[in-house]
Amino acid sequence: MKHRKLGKDLEVSAIGVGCMGMSHGYGPAADKQEMIKLIHAAVDRDIAFFDTAEVYGPYANEELVGEALAPFKGKVVIATKFGIKMVNGRQVLDSKPETTRKSVEGSLKRLKVDAIDLYYQHRVDTDVPIEEVAGVIQDLIREGKIKFWGLSEAGVNTIHRAHSVQPLTAVLLGENYN
Repeated sequence: MKHRKLGKDLEVSAIGVGCMGMSHGYGPAADKQEMIKLIHAAVDRDIAFFDTAEVYGPYANEELVGEALAPFKGKVVIATKFGIKMVNGRQVLDSKPETTRKSVEGSLKRLKVDAIDLYYQHRVDTDVPIEEVAGVIQDLIREGKIKFWGLSEAGVNTIHRAHSVQPLTAVLLGENYN
């Protein structure tokens, strides 16, 4: 399997697995044991980059990914996302510092890891300055809870402002650009 470098230091397999649909988003959740077998088959084929988010399920997808990848600790890269919570069945943006810290602690437990390899802000929360989000991420990196960070669906100005506080490793493109 070929590998790619994200940012300066994060190496990932050229092909990754987006795990959302295994337990969220496209109809009923698939059989958990079948999804664990699928993830193991991906690892057997040298795929070593897996993506999830706390809101997928919510929480169920991180639990699935954590269980499936526990035997491969240190051999795979896990990306997860924060900043969206479910309130009364609706997605609500929340990247306040206290929420972000609570989110990272939950993700660490569900993923069964000591540090999150790549932690994305799932959507830009315009109620929290991106510099404040980047500052919290910088603290979490210093504390050893996350290794690298990224933004999802962010505009050029937001990316620049975030990167000036804590260098970004990855950016996911999407529909919204704040």
